[in-house]
Order: sequence, then C-alpha cells, then structure tokens
Amino acid sequence: TKGQTAQVSGTLCNHNELGGPDAQRAKLRKSHVVKTPRSVYAATPGRNKFRPSQQTPLRNFVLAGDYTSQKFLGSMEGAVLSGKLAAEVIADSAAGNPTKGIKAVHSSVENAVRGSALV
Repeated sequence: TKGQTAQVSGTLCNHNELGGPDAQRAKLRKSHVVKTPRSVYAATPGRNKFRPSQQTPLRNFVLAGDYTSQKFLGSMEGAVLSGKLAAEVIADSAAGNPTKGIKAVHSSVENAVRGSALV
C-alpha cells in the first residue's frame, strides 16, 4: 500500500548508520518500491538433482548462479550462496585442500545432451 511504501522510504531516509559525515544531510529525492508477486517459482521435491555443482570437471572453471545446486534454489539468496560456494571451491583448490567434489549429473540430463547438437 502507499502507506507501507512511505514507511519504507521514511525508514531509509532516517537511517543514518549507513554513511559517513554527510549522512545526516542526505535527502531522499525519489523512491519507488518494486513488488513482484509470485516472483519465486514453486520448488517441487527432487528437482535439485538436476542442478550442477559449483565445481566442474574442467580445470579452473567453476559455476555460480541460482541455477546451481544450493539450498535457496532460484532466488537472489541462492545466487549469493552459490557464489560463496564457488569461492570456497576456488580457495580450497588454490590451497591444495580437498573440495566437496563434483555432483553426479542426472542420467536424463546426460541423455538430453547426447541427443542434442552440443556434443
């Protein structure tokens, strides 16, 4: 509602912990709250088995994004967690430590790739 939008904007305006010496003088000139209903898809059980791990069989090639295997699925939180997991793979590899390994690819995905022009 408009009241909630004004409340969020007012909260941002009055939040002085974020800035340096000029934070007290900062003025919010324009704001807009974007709401996207149903912006996250319904996660059905068993779908994570189709998502790739961050580590890949290719040397120095790591995946990050909400499409990879992580607990938050398709969301900004999932993308951030995936980036953290990818960074862990890179750091562990650079330090010579064992990684979590490569997740096995589901056979239906392998079959789909074999039947496509990607191979």
